[in-house]
Amino acid sequence: MIRSVTCTLFLLSLLLPDQLLAAAGRMITLTVPDCVLSQALDKSLPIAIDTNSSTLSGAITIVKISNLQLQNKGIACRVALKGDDMHLSTEIGGHSIKLKVGSVQLDLQCNAVLRFDPNKQMLFVKPVITDLQASSTAAQGDINAMLMAFLNNREFPVKMKQMEPLIAETSGKTINISMNIVDIHTQLGTLQFDILPQIQCAGHGAKKK
Repeated sequence: MIRSVTCTLFLLSLLLPDQLLAAAGRMITLTVPDCVLSQALDKSLPIAIDTNSSTLSGAITIVKISNLQLQNKGIACRVALKGDDMHLSTEIGGHSIKLKVGSVQLDLQCNAVLRFDPNKQMLFVKPVITDLQASSTAAQGDINAMLMAFLNNREFPVKMKQMEPLIAETSGKTINISMNIVDIHTQLGTLQFDILPQIQCAGHGAKKK
């Protein structure tokens, strides 16, 4: 999808360089349907989750995402997680104790809110868990409460890779098109990327405009 947008801009740069330069600064909206996003997520699995916590340690991995629904202000989905070598840290009588939990399997329903930081090019995903089923080698009540506290309403960062600029040479000019993501949000059934192209042109020893 992103490739088709950039290829279109490349063709325009060859055919209409002056018109393309005049259009610099206008927003481009890239729309990704929920079925395409679901396929992309399936191909990226498993996804490791950062467990940087003073009370919980181990390896937590997303192994399945199902029933993905893109809504006007967020995402709803079913997520299956797997935890390996899990430990809980607690305090008893003023002493710190690290309890070995072992393996954990989770199946949860959540609604996620998205926030995009254009300066850091970072997407933050904050899940709100509405249903949780867990099985582990530890007491169900303890592990459920700890994982709910760890996952629920916490922002998880996703680094967005910067798109490579397009460079075209035509009519004695060199045109450089940089594609910058300025926002990511959801509409019903779609994930939308707001992209701002920045275009520079140089030729015949002239300075970039």
